[in-house]
Amino acid sequence: MGKLLELGRRLEIHSMDKHCHDISVALYRQDMECPQFLVHTYSESEESATRVRFIRQALIRMIGLEPADRPNWLQFPCRKIHQRALKRTFLDLCKLETEAPLEAKSLEAFDKKAAGNLRVVSMGDGAYRTEAVEETEAGQKRSRALARGFAKLCELRADDADPLRFTFECQSSHDSLVGMLMFRAQNVRSSMQEEDAAAGRGVLAPPSQQ
Repeated sequence: MGKLLELGRRLEIHSMDKHCHDISVALYRQDMECPQFLVHTYSESEESATRVRFIRQALIRMIGLEPADRPNWLQFPCRKIHQRALKRTFLDLCKLETEAPLEAKSLEAFDKKAAGNLRVVSMGDGAYRTEAVEETEAGQKRSRALARGFAKLCELRADDADPLRFTFECQSSHDSLVGMLMFRAQNVRSSMQEEDAAAGRGVLAPPSQQ
C-alpha cells in the first residue's frame, strides 16, 4: 500500500527535470504559524534525494528562504508568502544543474534597451527604487519599465508618486529575491507569456497513480 503524505497545497511543479532523469519536482505550501514550503518528489532514487536537497539549498542561498521549525520545510524570514515571486524563482532554480555554484545575484544588470546598466536600490522597510547607472533618456525610460516589471511580476505595491519605486507589503528587505528576479522584471512580457504557457502543465502524482 502506498504511503499517504500530507504535503498541503501544491504551489508549482517542474514536471520534467532534465538534470535528474526527467523526474517531477514540486513546491508545496502549508500554513502553520506562517506559510511554510517544501520541495518534494515522489521519486525514491538516491539521485532524486540529492536533487531535492540541492533545490532546497538554492532557495535558501539565492532567494533568502530560511529553515522552518520542521525538517526540510522552509519559510521567508518575514513570515509572509510572496507566492508569485516564489513560484517564478522556484522554476528558474530548477533549471540549474545539481552542484552548480549558489550565489545571490547582483542588484545591478546590463539592459540592452538602455544600452547600459540598471540597478535596484534598497530604501529600507521593504521599499526599492530602480535607477540607471548612466543618466540617459533611454536609461530613465527603462528604469521606469523595470519598476513596473517588478510590481507586476511579484504583485508588489507600486508608488503612484514615484514611478521608480516599488514596495513589499511585508515591509521587509528581500535583496536576494529581487536580484534573482532582475532578469525577469527586465523582460516581464516574455516572463508572463512563459507563465501562461506553463500553467497547468504536468501533474505530480504518486507512482501508484502514474
